[in-house]
Amino acid sequence: MKCFKLATISFMVCVISWTLSHDVMAKSFPIGTLFPMTGPQAYYGRVMSRGARVGINHVNAAGGVEGYTFKLVITDFKNVDVGLALSGVQKMSIIDRIPCVLTSFSAITLGVQPSCAGGKILMINGGAYSPKLASKPYLYSIKLSQNQMVPPMLKYFWEMGIRRLGVIHIADPAGEVPVEKLVKPIWTKMGGTIVAVESHQPGLTDYTPYLSRIKAGNPDAIYGISTGQDQAFIIKGVREMGMTIPMTIPDWNDDWNAIAGKATENVYVPGDHFNRELANPQTQRFVKDYEGKWKESPDIFAANYYDAVHNILPELIKNVAKKGGNPLSGEELEKAIWDVPAFDTVYGGKLTFNRDGSSNKPMMIFKLINGKKMPEKQVAME
Repeated sequence: MKCFKLATISFMVCVISWTLSHDVMAKSFPIGTLFPMTGPQAYYGRVMSRGARVGINHVNAAGGVEGYTFKLVITDFKNVDVGLALSGVQKMSIIDRIPCVLTSFSAITLGVQPSCAGGKILMINGGAYSPKLASKPYLYSIKLSQNQMVPPMLKYFWEMGIRRLGVIHIADPAGEVPVEKLVKPIWTKMGGTIVAVESHQPGLTDYTPYLSRIKAGNPDAIYGISTGQDQAFIIKGVREMGMTIPMTIPDWNDDWNAIAGKATENVYVPGDHFNRELANPQTQRFVKDYEGKWKESPDIFAANYYDAVHNILPELIKNVAKKGGNPLSGEELEKAIWDVPAFDTVYGGKLTFNRDGSSNKPMMIFKLINGKKMPEKQVAME
């Protein structure tokens, strides 16, 4: 009898312990991420995760959302390894039970999208820009895509008197699709000439063979669609070959000046316009706390992932809870987007989602001056 009582008490303790543990877990809202934390693209993982962490700190410090506190779960896909990303999604889905994942890089995002859609995991992309990201179930982008950036940039080049264009791009959907679907048809329709199109693998440091073929075509400008430090090595290579013509690349950060040196003059960057000086209390709080925590200024990627966890997810959770639903359901979170598809943003005003999963936000053509992005012309998305 005594053994029976002890066994019963032990069982009850286990049940109570499991119940309490389950209750605590139920109040945690795990947010998955797919970032390159190591390897040649680690800059992105650094700033993306830091922006998300500042957003999570702000949400949790305010008491969470509808009783939930946020927790970040990071998967490092290193040098754009889709296999690592897929295994990461599987692990985060089964073990961490994530209802949503913050994704980045086009090849990674497109590679895991079928699994996320099948598992009903909401995807929020703040870094990838391939046109192929549009109209995919469960996938929503708060980074301007090449669909939106290429036409204004080509128009800007045309207005500069450029007619002969050389093209170099990364050999994945982020580069191949916009070149074939946008750059080539739009430029030729405008009356311009494409003198060469060169495709390269990521992570190279010497682009001489590609650039030599472009130079042989005698271009007026070069349109580059690559990622990370590859862009800096391409710029450096172009200038070392004696080409001082205008160039355009998708993005830039100060870290890459160590590679390109003084070669960045006459380089243009179209894209999201995050104004760190914006007189918006939320923007200023984000910038102040980010710089105080990480000792560097936030860029568009840090801002995008801050928006994802601080401005978008909390509103989705509130909308689901208001209807008596389960905020830990990716399916219900996705449906909640269309309750009010406009969200506050540190960019100022509202970020509005379109039905194809893209979003509308401020866009600027920047010019690199002394290695820094300086606003050149505000443009409309097309």
